[in-house]
Amino acid sequence: MRVMRHPIPASAKATARSRRSASREGGKGCPTGIVLALALVAGLSAQAPAPADALFDKFFAAESPADALVAADQIAASGVAFDTAYARLEKGRTYLDEKRGEYSLRWRSKSGPFFNNVVDVPADYDPSKPLQLRVQLHGGVARPSPNAVAPGRPTGGDKPLGLSGAPNRIAGEKQIYLHPSGWAAAQWWDEEQIDNVLRAVDALKRKYNIDESRIYVTGISDGGTGVYYMALKEPNLWSSYLPLNGSIAVIRHPENGADGEMHGNNLSNAPLYIVNGENDPLYPVDQVEPHLKWFQTLGVSHLFRPQAGAGHNTAWWPTEREPFEQFVREHPRAAHPAKLSWETERVDKFNRNRWLVINELCQDATRTSPLKDMGFFQHTKRSGRVDIVRAGNTFDATTRDVGAFTVLLSPDAIDFSKPVTVTVNGKPAFSGMVKPDPAVLLRWSARDNDRTTLYGAELRIVP
Repeated sequence: MRVMRHPIPASAKATARSRRSASREGGKGCPTGIVLALALVAGLSAQAPAPADALFDKFFAAESPADALVAADQIAASGVAFDTAYARLEKGRTYLDEKRGEYSLRWRSKSGPFFNNVVDVPADYDPSKPLQLRVQLHGGVARPSPNAVAPGRPTGGDKPLGLSGAPNRIAGEKQIYLHPSGWAAAQWWDEEQIDNVLRAVDALKRKYNIDESRIYVTGISDGGTGVYYMALKEPNLWSSYLPLNGSIAVIRHPENGADGEMHGNNLSNAPLYIVNGENDPLYPVDQVEPHLKWFQTLGVSHLFRPQAGAGHNTAWWPTEREPFEQFVREHPRAAHPAKLSWETERVDKFNRNRWLVINELCQDATRTSPLKDMGFFQHTKRSGRVDIVRAGNTFDATTRDVGAFTVLLSPDAIDFSKPVTVTVNGKPAFSGMVKPDPAVLLRWSARDNDRTTLYGAELRIVP
């Protein structure tokens, strides 16, 4: 059965750091005079700000990853010690008293109209306390313009299809809300829309004290379908995915215009909470259930909440709200998951899953890979896949058609005072010491803008 969407109108940190410091301490002690001299120098240094302080202020004041990268390079060039840079980045910026209530983040799209991303900040937001962020994708993405109606507001535009025209915004716990805007020329399954959402989230993280472990994405109808697309293409931010009244089958069909190719194993990196109505005229429960069996085959963590008698609306929200919120609470993002799987057909974008980056693709005709395609999505391009497991300082990877990949190493996940070992497809690929590099640390921090995922080294592996 062909599925269509709505028609378109024309180391513990302390331990790791202490080990790094201990590894630099040599000899059996210094003469007393040298000790006194060093103490005097240390005392003078404590009285004056370090030269890097102003550069870190510039880094944290940056309004975009590109601006932060400029400051990062300057900090690295100043000769800052790794431990000093790590402590500053882990602490993060000082958050100020920012705007509350509802306002928009706007920038021009490639097609001309402005993205109108609506932000809603609680009136009692406290910049000293990290707060959860919900990104909610609206339905009716076939609307002709992003300004036809504010994102998430009821339009009644669904009524010709026999639907309710109910609001796309659903109330939740105290948190910051981001309602991105989508329309026919910028659908949720367009590459540009991924860029828009990521840009908006990054902008909010630079202003508000957002809990990086509790950023999740949900959506209704077309927005629910967009949640699946986000999970398949860009996994790095999200703690969980909660598609409501959507269907993953929409983005399977080329005529619906989803950018790029989809790989089912990419869904295995964060849990899904799925809601569909029994009598939904577009995506009823009996149409969605086969997708859930496929999820089970893939090992995708998911919870399905079918709604008896429900149509294509959110009339069930008053009773579903608490299970929804509980699911979000129970699934914070793991900063450094021990197991990852990622597949991609390109290496310029959509090629990273947390601490794994696929750098090169190649056709490996010399062996039979255990990483099999499980069907469902159509593929016309070569792709590469890496499944990798970390246990302490040991990494065990299985690859298919990958010429090179990079493992990002964090002092929160490995011990830099011990060797790192990488095995690929059962064969040794690397074994040795890896030195943490402040330039690497700063560069990835500029890009990620995340206090909880700090990477001190890059290890490029060629299978």
